[in-house]
This record gives sequence, structure tokens and C-alpha cells, in this order.
Amino acid sequence: MRLTSSTALWALFASAATAPVINAKGLRRKLIAKNDCKIMAIEPLALEDGEEPDMILECELNAEDAGGVSGISAPIQATAAQLKELKDMIKAGELDAGEDVLDIEGDEIDENYQIKIEPTVSMQAKAAKSKTKTGKADKRRRLVSTSGDLKMLLVKVTDSGGLTYPDTPATMSDEVFGTGVDPINLKSGLEECSFNQINVLPKALTSGGEPDDTHEVATGVIEVTIDISLTNQSNSAIRNAVTTKVQNLLGYGLPGPYDYVLYSLEKCYVDCGWAAYAY
Repeated sequence: MRLTSSTALWALFASAATAPVINAKGLRRKLIAKNDCKIMAIEPLALEDGEEPDMILECELNAEDAGGVSGISAPIQATAAQLKELKDMIKAGELDAGEDVLDIEGDEIDENYQIKIEPTVSMQAKAAKSKTKTGKADKRRRLVSTSGDLKMLLVKVTDSGGLTYPDTPATMSDEVFGTGVDPINLKSGLEECSFNQINVLPKALTSGGEPDDTHEVATGVIEVTIDISLTNQSNSAIRNAVTTKVQNLLGYGLPGPYDYVLYSLEKCYVDCGWAAYAY
């Protein structure tokens, strides 16, 4: 398995906090937000010789505002000027994506999980520093730590129509974590580039970080099937569907004990032009 536009979509998650998982169907109607949301900046990885994609802004909703489901992110529907203002604050270091919040209390969250920001509102006035810093925002911007153990989980996703990446879980485990015969893989690359200061640990874990192979289909790999199609849904809708399924399977909110959780899809159909993206 190799990372190209025609093969698989990867999303790396290292959210700053976990929340309890509550079985729910999610949003089905317009809602008015009752809580702040956590600002999330998605950094797409451009395809070779492709145009560098712009930062994508979303906001991770409080479970109370997402039908009781934790880990749900919503696109921010705002003017171009408002989005630029927020991006500039992140790039200048005034805000930590993955840590700091947006005051959306009283704003509408529509049935498509989009947060509607009034066009006359200043984003600087709506943005606020988090009261509970976890220190994971810096890790997210670097994408990987520079030393120590990195606990990773790979999720092989199948959509409602049966679309899934064709490699077996065992092959995917080998090509990502080097658990078989593949000498060049994500694990070996990260470890070699860090001069072996990084140790990638691929393993399904309990919420407390203990090894748990209950749901593992290969070393470091689990499988989920989502109830929507890859061919006609937005990236955020697909990601939210996968997150919900994974959390319900494992029984805890992501990232849980992991530093990174990777989602593997058959390929990208909507809003493509990148090989991967990461929080």
C-alpha cells in the first residue's frame, strides 16, 4: 500500500482531550450550540507536482452539541475574510489549533454539521485561549514527536457500498508497521529519520493503555464499516462517521491512549487533490 491520490486517504488524529462515548445517532436537525468548540486546523499534504492546498479550518464540537457523540468535527461556515483572520491568528502563534476554542454558544449547527458564523462577527472576538492546556497542540503541528514512544493505530475502513482498500489487514500492517517482510514502511521511516529516537508502537490498546487484541485483525490494525458512501460525502462527514464507529467499537473517545490514529479509505472521491491530511 502506497500513499497516492488514487489509493487511500489517511487522516492522523492526536486530539487534545477525550470524552465519554455515548451511543447516539448524531445530528439530524439544526441545533443551537451550547458550548465552545475546539479549533482544528487541517494541513493537507499536496500531491507530487500539485498545488499546495490551503489550511482547512474545522471545530471539534462538545459532545452535548453533537448528539452525545464525542470527537465530531464541524466545518466552519464563515466569510473568506473571517477564515483568513482565524488562519492568520493560528499562523502567528496567537492561537493553538487543537487546544484553543471558538465561542459558538448561540450559533447554529446545521444538519450537515456546519457551524454558521454571523458574517459581521470578528473572529478575534470569538476565539479564546483554552483553560485546560494539554501540551498536544505543539505535537500536532510537528505531526510527530521527536523522541520517545509513539503509540499508533491503523483503521481499515469499509463504506456502505463495500468500498475498502484492497490490501488485507496483514499486508497493511506490514507496509505501515513492518510486521512482515516489508523493510521500508512508516515505522522504519519515522525511526530512521529520528536516528532511532522514536519508537513506533503499533497495537490496539485499552483506554488505560494496556495491550488489547479483542478487535485487532492484524498487529496495530482494526476494521470498521461506516453507514455512508465514500463517493458522495464530504471529508468531514466521512471522518466523523469513522470516528463514531471506532469509538463505539473500542468503548472510549479518541485519541484515548494513542498518539496517532490513522484512517485508511479506499480512495478520495469528493474534494480531493491531496495525498493525505493531518490535524
